[in-house]
Amino acid sequence: MAKKKMKERKPAPWNKGVEVGQRDAFTPAEVKRIRKLFADRGDAGLQQLALFSTAIDTMLRSPDLLGLTVKSVRKRNGVMRDTFKLAPKGRRSDSIECTLSKATMSVLERLIIHSGKKQGDYLFTSRIGGGKKALSNRQFSRRVKDWTVGIGLDASSYGIESLRRTRAIHLLNRTGNLEALRILLGLKDIGTTARYLSDSKPINALELSRKYEI
Repeated sequence: MAKKKMKERKPAPWNKGVEVGQRDAFTPAEVKRIRKLFADRGDAGLQQLALFSTAIDTMLRSPDLLGLTVKSVRKRNGVMRDTFKLAPKGRRSDSIECTLSKATMSVLERLIIHSGKKQGDYLFTSRIGGGKKALSNRQFSRRVKDWTVGIGLDASSYGIESLRRTRAIHLLNRTGNLEALRILLGLKDIGTTARYLSDSKPINALELSRKYEI
């Protein structure tokens, strides 16, 4: 009797059960309000402030963001990195170079010292597993919804992708440089980048053309 070959189990996608897609970005004013939420909580809001600020600065996809460790952002001598390179998980593409603001570097340093994290420890952890297990995408998604509700916004319009798009759209509005954003976001081409950062509302190209005549 021939033995039946067992089908190989494919790993569950990272975004299973998590809302993804074109989500609204946060405005600079909303970013300040969310940061104030965490600041008001003191040490209790330290990890959430660090997570939010790092997500905004780096514009990383969720798996890459949650996979960051202490050595990703701090050298062995204790000096914080203002830039770091990262090879995106599950994708054959060039490494992405990320930048961190002074404010984000400061809050990450506080988080590392306060929690006693070692070089190989995850930055953003779940309470499950004694603080050693990385925060899951589902947990991350719930936190984003909580932050959104916390400043009086409609949670259904926001999600994990809101954090990735926030600074990208801000930079696009300030510079108009799609190629730079393509590199920073780790996307394949300009067309993909334009679609990712476009407004979800339909565009009337003819009306736009008439409005900006030479």
